[in-house]
Amino acid sequence: MYKVIKENKIVGVSENYPKLQDSYEVIEDTEHTLDDYEQYDGEYILKQDVPVEYQNEQIRQQRQARYVAESDPIRLDYDEALARGEDTAEQLKEDWLASKDRIREELPYIEEE
Repeated sequence: MYKVIKENKIVGVSENYPKLQDSYEVIEDTEHTLDDYEQYDGEYILKQDVPVEYQNEQIRQQRQARYVAESDPIRLDYDEALARGEDTAEQLKEDWLASKDRIREELPYIEEE
């Protein structure tokens, strides 16, 4: 794996030696893989060094996207069933809340140590 350095910041990571038009420094990193790095604040840093607040914001955004795709349609069905007095309303409510709980379990927030 290779790191591209500019002004003492890692501005790129690559599995192969990068072909660059500018005169950036390229350093081989045999200790890490691409998966060890995260882009943060205009550079790449090791995931373990990414601030917890930033990671939790990413998790919040992922949760929100999954709520919209998975939970919200069930909620809309529940709202309609409730408004129409249908017998399915209670089951839809349970399904909706279970969907939200599952997403929270799959995408837990990181607690600061």
